[in-house]
Amino acid sequence: MKTTASIAALALIAGAANGQLELTTNGDFEAGDTSGWESFPTGDSSFDVTANAADVFAGEFSGVLGNVATGSAAVIKQANIGIGQVMPGMDVEISFWAKATNEVGGVNFAEFFSELDGGGTSSNEILGGGPLFAGSDWTFFSFSTTAGADVSGGITLQFTATTGANIGSTSEIFLDDVSVQIIPAPASAALLGLGGIAAIRRRR
Repeated sequence: MKTTASIAALALIAGAANGQLELTTNGDFEAGDTSGWESFPTGDSSFDVTANAADVFAGEFSGVLGNVATGSAAVIKQANIGIGQVMPGMDVEISFWAKATNEVGGVNFAEFFSELDGGGTSSNEILGGGPLFAGSDWTFFSFSTTAGADVSGGITLQFTATTGANIGSTSEIFLDDVSVQIIPAPASAALLGLGGIAAIRRRR
């Protein structure tokens, strides 16, 4: 237990030293399930992991969100992450691999929210300004953005599988290696490192 805690603390220190801190939980789906993600389904959608080699970018699993309910959006989120770690105006780096199978007007979106404690947002952004141009081959997406003026509720990365109004519209997106990283100010990174060292000493 002590060894595991020490390794985790050292990894946190290393991340701070490199100037970036990873906020996602199970962003690569290697837990073999959808833990760390929140799902808001439609009347006819699904969210799960797949181990089908043709649908996995790296590792053993990827996530897959599918929606066949006409004129609707199935949603998954890494919600309210980084509370107390993300500061207003902080740089945020978002990246992921995706591929999609959409029919008759189905599209996919990635959205970023700065959350207020108790509900609501101080800012929201459609990453890339519109639908993701993900096809049948894995595509790497990377976005640089900033946290809003109030992030007391953390930040949220959201994906949608959105269908059109026409009968037969479907949307399916595969995701892997989803990452949300913040770039703390040097003083914050130093304090984070000292906190990690203190945690190791306490456990010893």
